[in-house]
Amino acid sequence: QEAQMNKELPKPQGYRMLLKPWEPSDKSAGGIIFSEQTRDMIRFACVVAEVIDMGSECYKDMSKSSTTWCKPGDYVLTGKYVGLKFKYENEDYSIINDDEVVAVVPNPSKIKHR
Repeated sequence: QEAQMNKELPKPQGYRMLLKPWEPSDKSAGGIIFSEQTRDMIRFACVVAEVIDMGSECYKDMSKSSTTWCKPGDYVLTGKYVGLKFKYENEDYSIINDDEVVAVVPNPSKIKHR
């Protein structure tokens, strides 16, 4: 079903990639349950996202990089204000340029927003 859903998502073109913001836990480490508004604020402030799809030109510009930094399924760290943020079927997504990935994140739950 997820593969079918991905076919319906906007397709990033060129050197752009489609990201889905990482979903924070619904409660704090101490067990306090966050309201939906608080989770939305954390989600917006957080710069960790999952790579959903990549345009055909991602990482093809060898003057910028000779390697592929990430792939679909990876969690990545990006700048807070980069890319185009939008909702699709009530889910948050963003589209960024391939060179706006700062790091691949092995465990997104260890990254805290500031």
